[in-house]
Amino acid sequence: MPKNSQITSIAIGKFDGVHIAHQKLFEELDENGCALIIDSISRSKRSLCPLNQRERRIPCAAYLLPFESIRNWSGEEFVKYIREKAPNLRKIVVGYDFRFGKGKSYGAHDLKSLFDKEAIIVPEIKIQGIPLHSSIVKELIVFGDIALANKLLGWDYQIFGKVVAGQNLGSKELYPTINLKVDDFVLPGNGVYATLTHLKSGMFYSVSFVGNRLSTDRKFGIETHILDKDIVLEERDVGIVFVDKIRDNKRFENLLELKSQISLDILEAKKILKNRQVKK
Repeated sequence: MPKNSQITSIAIGKFDGVHIAHQKLFEELDENGCALIIDSISRSKRSLCPLNQRERRIPCAAYLLPFESIRNWSGEEFVKYIREKAPNLRKIVVGYDFRFGKGKSYGAHDLKSLFDKEAIIVPEIKIQGIPLHSSIVKELIVFGDIALANKLLGWDYQIFGKVVAGQNLGSKELYPTINLKVDDFVLPGNGVYATLTHLKSGMFYSVSFVGNRLSTDRKFGIETHILDKDIVLEERDVGIVFVDKIRDNKRFENLLELKSQISLDILEAKKILKNRQVKK
């Protein structure tokens, strides 16, 4: 984090997912506020929002403080660092479960004694009785409950991946698909979803599949079919926005049965997407 005398308030956290509870922290910032992201950069771990996506979603200036560089600091050293980087700091904002210092031995309320200005602690937030934590959102996504996960996020879950070669069955015997390899995002549970596919040329209604292709080669795949449009794919990076789940993954006896089911999936996706305003 560079030294900046203009900063007067800081929200601190991991902010994976930049969900509704995180937004409450940002609302406490003043016009010269920023976010300090504390996360590990040494591990390959799937996230709701990889760091580049996280910074894009945070509604103010955001700075990364690698966890590896501060893991052995005391609470006093941590606060001293922040004060040195933001000498005119007047307010620190954290969530109720914020932990810091070596061994995470300091809690949010310790900031009130270590920081001589204002320390705001945002209380726990629940939606439909569910505590809002990134770990719970991840569990919902992995389980396939995209609709509820989106409610907790406050936006429709999105992944990005590299375009890869598929089985070449789609355009010949089924429906044409864009096949993706995704490395750093938490993946939705196996199944078929109503989605939007994000290309350079725009955002298009689509139906997407995540899982092992049980009816063909049994290999894992992430595939998206654009609805009612012939797309000339010119890019290598494609995004998929997940709106709602249509069905679980299942095996079909032949490609004719599979194509018949995909046709039904497409009709269901159109119904879902027509009646739903997608949050971006």
